[in-house]
Amino acid sequence: MLRNIENKCKWSVLLKRPWIERNLESVPFSDRLKQKRRLLFHFTTFRFLVAFFLFLNLSGSLWAQNRADAPILSKEAQISIITCGAGPILYEAFGHSAVRVVDKTQGMDLVFNYGIFDFNQANFYGNFALGFMRYKLGLSGGEEFLYQYRFYKRSVREQVLNLDSSQKQAIINYLNSNLLPKNREYFYDYFYNNCSTKIVELIDSALQHQVIWQSAEPEGNVTYRKLIHQYTVFQPWGRLGIDIGLGAIIDKPLVGRQLDFLPDGLEHDLFRAVIKRGQIQVPLVIQSSTLYDAPVFYGDDPFWIGPVFLFSVILLITLGLCWKSARFPKVLLVWRSLLFVLVGMIGWVELLIWLFTNHKAAAWNYNLLWANPLFLILGLLWPYIENRFSALKTGLSFYFAAILVLWFMLPQGMNPVLIPLVMSLFVLVWITPKSKIAG
Repeated sequence: MLRNIENKCKWSVLLKRPWIERNLESVPFSDRLKQKRRLLFHFTTFRFLVAFFLFLNLSGSLWAQNRADAPILSKEAQISIITCGAGPILYEAFGHSAVRVVDKTQGMDLVFNYGIFDFNQANFYGNFALGFMRYKLGLSGGEEFLYQYRFYKRSVREQVLNLDSSQKQAIINYLNSNLLPKNREYFYDYFYNNCSTKIVELIDSALQHQVIWQSAEPEGNVTYRKLIHQYTVFQPWGRLGIDIGLGAIIDKPLVGRQLDFLPDGLEHDLFRAVIKRGQIQVPLVIQSSTLYDAPVFYGDDPFWIGPVFLFSVILLITLGLCWKSARFPKVLLVWRSLLFVLVGMIGWVELLIWLFTNHKAAAWNYNLLWANPLFLILGLLWPYIENRFSALKTGLSFYFAAILVLWFMLPQGMNPVLIPLVMSLFVLVWITPKSKIAG
């Protein structure tokens, strides 16, 4: 009888209906104990099943959200890498990379862009200064993207990737997952985490490392700094700022895929890459084209507002004041103090960036030799030590002379534009005014 009740009405038993309890009272105690153990077992199983199905439903919902409703691409869909040319602004000087997804059967033409930043993000300038700049993945229409680059006269080239249907779907799933608010932002780094390196990460992760990269070794001693100089020919102040702010880390020779930090470097490596097709390897790029060929940009900044002209003028003023030091001793004193305060402030900025920010490339900056932070204090004290510490001036003369002699021998590429400024500091401490000034 109990077995019949158990088989027919076990869900009622689990709900503790009273008529079941009355039937159980007529059963011997030992049998009832066994039966309650069975009921307890079934009740535990029931709770486990309920929890399991709830977990499946919840996991399914989360999985669907993580996929971000990725569209199912047709066999005719194409995925390509877009490489954009340089622009007139410093952060545009190195070009740009993006991913394009075209599926004409569905009327789809999308560009996924890892190079978006928002001036309105919380603590934007603080994050920028501390090296925690947040970029994010953006999405736009293909024609809208191309129109923007045509408008600003920046060339656009396209490389169509040789992918099968499952690989294309893996790419679009990865991109859609990255579009989720919790995934779309990343901490930008000039060399290791930018719009180009994120595409390398996309290809490797989504395609499960089926792509074999065959990077060509650069000819000669190629460094980050030398490549930056190639792309900032018409950005003299931008180049100078990078040379002053970044240290010897960017002077190490580059090898292999380290060149992919540049959009042009990624474009060249894509041409050489192959992808596995079973037991064979086929080229990763099956088609390339130029979508817009922009006119060459040569820059239009006049020479007289460039750093070469400015530092040359500083040197000429210094030489003129030293020549007429007997006539303008106080002017010379003020000029010397002003220059030492200026280079001391530059030194403090360099030191703070190195020690207290996340700008890894700012470490081991040899510009601190000529822009010593202590020069800020020295500049403020010049009126009091002008005629009291001749040994200090003699020592500084040899110090700056040694820097100028070793300028091109240091383990860091030093910008030659700064030489007139350092020569000015040398002349100011080497030449003694013909007329002494009261302390």
